[in-house]
Amino acid sequence: MPFLRWILRHPFTVVCSAVVIVLSIVGFASSTYDWGWQVLATGQDDVFRHHRWWGLITAFLAVDGGGALIFVVPFIVVVVGAAERLMGSWRTAIAYVGGSAASGLIGFGLSWVESTYLGFLPLNAPSIEALSPATGVICAAMAASSFASALWRRRIRLGASFIAVTLFLYSGGAGDFYSLVAVPVGLVLGFALGGSRSKFRLIRSSHHEIRTLLAAVVALGSIGPVVAALIGSGSGLLSIYGFLAVDVDHPRTALIGLLPVAVGVVAAWGILRGRRAALWLAVCIQVMMSAVMLGVFVVIQPETMTAIAEQANEEVDPYIWQTLTGSALCAILPLASAALLILLRKHVDVRPSRASAKRFLVITLSALAGTALISFVGVLAISDQFRPVPTVLDILRALPLRLIPHTFVISDGLAFVPTTHWAHKVWSLPAGLFWAAVLTASCLLILGRTAAVDDDDRVRARAILERGGGHTLSFMSTWPGNSFWFDEVSDAAVAYRVQGFVAVAVGGPFGPAFADPRVVERFVRFCGDHGWTPTFYGVDDATIETFEGLHWQRLKVAEEAVLRPRDWNPTGKKWQDIRTAVNKAGRAGVVAKWTSWRELSLLQRSQIQAISEAWVAEKNLPEMGFTLGGLDELVDSSVRLMLAVDAEGTIVAVTSWLPLYGTDDAVKPHVIGYTLDFMRRRTDAANGTMEFVIAAAVEQAKSDGLEILSLSGAPLANAAPESSTLDVRGSVVAQILDYVGRSLEPAYGFRSLLNFKKKFQPEFLPLWLLYPDTTDLPAVGAAIGRCYLPRLSVVQLSGLLRDLRPKPTPEARREPAA
Repeated sequence: MPFLRWILRHPFTVVCSAVVIVLSIVGFASSTYDWGWQVLATGQDDVFRHHRWWGLITAFLAVDGGGALIFVVPFIVVVVGAAERLMGSWRTAIAYVGGSAASGLIGFGLSWVESTYLGFLPLNAPSIEALSPATGVICAAMAASSFASALWRRRIRLGASFIAVTLFLYSGGAGDFYSLVAVPVGLVLGFALGGSRSKFRLIRSSHHEIRTLLAAVVALGSIGPVVAALIGSGSGLLSIYGFLAVDVDHPRTALIGLLPVAVGVVAAWGILRGRRAALWLAVCIQVMMSAVMLGVFVVIQPETMTAIAEQANEEVDPYIWQTLTGSALCAILPLASAALLILLRKHVDVRPSRASAKRFLVITLSALAGTALISFVGVLAISDQFRPVPTVLDILRALPLRLIPHTFVISDGLAFVPTTHWAHKVWSLPAGLFWAAVLTASCLLILGRTAAVDDDDRVRARAILERGGGHTLSFMSTWPGNSFWFDEVSDAAVAYRVQGFVAVAVGGPFGPAFADPRVVERFVRFCGDHGWTPTFYGVDDATIETFEGLHWQRLKVAEEAVLRPRDWNPTGKKWQDIRTAVNKAGRAGVVAKWTSWRELSLLQRSQIQAISEAWVAEKNLPEMGFTLGGLDELVDSSVRLMLAVDAEGTIVAVTSWLPLYGTDDAVKPHVIGYTLDFMRRRTDAANGTMEFVIAAAVEQAKSDGLEILSLSGAPLANAAPESSTLDVRGSVVAQILDYVGRSLEPAYGFRSLLNFKKKFQPEFLPLWLLYPDTTDLPAVGAAIGRCYLPRLSVVQLSGLLRDLRPKPTPEARREPAA
């Protein structure tokens, strides 16, 4: 049984969960301090003054409420169970128990320093009583991260740190403080227990992963105040949100404060989907939050803080200092989040269409005007229900504050306040109407069907593409980042990207009239009218005649490996590697699955995402784009996936295949072949897995009667260098490309990829770069480089140039003899 098997594989997790349940129930059912042996000794006084040393362990093996127990036990099962799977039972036990005790000792010491020397600025609740199993869980997770892959190592550490920091800032209980201490303690324990001592370097993230992290930051900043409000009486630096977000006298109108939170969550979702508009919306929300909290810091009076402290049963003087410090920090952190979003905005590059942006502005500005009008007229109509009675000028000055939920507006800075029930309704209603409108506009902007720029052009280009005609790279024209030129005379289009003053076309024209030379001539004229230098990248021999009338220069930039599925017959000695890979996969229970992204389950999608992110994390340079697709390009319903799935249902390798459409008269799009794009596998996958996956794809294409299967091109690599020796020697440019290809081999492995494709005995066809004149080549080369690496930073560029420098040989390193 799977459940019994899981129990046998995770003995410490089972024992730990059982102990937490038993000790917690004992604590609920009886007063432990009536016993001779006080099991749940939970504070520093118990441990040090009364010498109840076991409290360093038992305090982290129980909770103080039934609701907490319902949450903590699944938390232990999931996190500690995963840690036990990564590093074994005895290491997990040491990390949990030993890490909890160490965190408790360090936490007690820091709490004593805080209470002795920093009494005026309490950062968390005093550690008189604290039950915190989360401390042990975080210790175990951080220790286990040292046994994980590079990608999951970062994810675990960031996730644990996020949870610990959030609880410490928004709640600030003693247990939350121990959880924060557990982060470095668990990290050190992971190293001590034999985990990886990886170099402290920035682990490379794909665009998808960076968007995920940015979305998490925005969502956390939006939901954090709600957490503080639910806790209500926390002692963290940011727990002031808990008091500002609650209105005891008017609990229903206090719910208006959830509307900006909802807008922030929508913005986080949009960032995850790559929407640039969502990023700027999140920046605006963060700046607004900073301004509001800065206002709290400036206008709040000691009398108000005293009243809040008395309501929360806190000491007045320390609470005043904490409130002021918390207000300042609440003003600084949103600005830091906004700066981070702006700094990494290049990874969120799907821009809104004009129609969606215009609609957002119209709704928002209309709501702004309507809010101002309702607020002005409403307050003026019942001005006698405010104290003091406001003048027209007072009402006008207070209009900007009506955009802020009333719980976040401190009365100390107001010229007048409501005194009746109806006055309070008029006071709080405008903010609710405004943020409801902003929420609606945000959903339409970010989640709407026409949210992306050039959606109409993209739909039109897709229709032309599916009518057939083009080349094996044509489907890449549908990817984000491309602009489109449509021929007004014939049924053809060109996808291109402008970098500087160079327009780089993705291959040649596509559509039924793709082979008409006049299409190319009209596109070149279009580029000239805009002051761009046109160039065509990735043109194959089949369509090279279309460009002969231009009398341009050409340069081979890649070798495309092409298979004919109808002739596929992997027999003979030269196919030995392929047959061995297929047989090995069969013996291991690995099967091939031909599917699409939409047909995958959520678990399968997460497995593919993990494979992709782990692959990117190991690279020293950023992920390429342009004609090299990533995770985002898999979601297209026309893209097919060939997966390798092991006997346990885990995806161990994935490839994606882009369709090539024929030019017949069929009503539906007619696929005549596919082009290999995305190709990645798990780091622990067996050798030969990728050979098995591609062989399965060829068999699938053969059974479907397809004409062609392209294994795509290998940039800066030559399939037959010996045959082109004269060309290389006779061309300075070719020599430079050959040198760049050899230099980039350790980072991207283009030549290794070419050698891998040779195993399938394909036909190698050259792909050409066509450009007007040799003098244009430097600008063209720089433009193509920016197309592939549009997000290359200065630091990464310096690293790339360093990699391009010739490496000294061992003989050159030797010092001359004396």
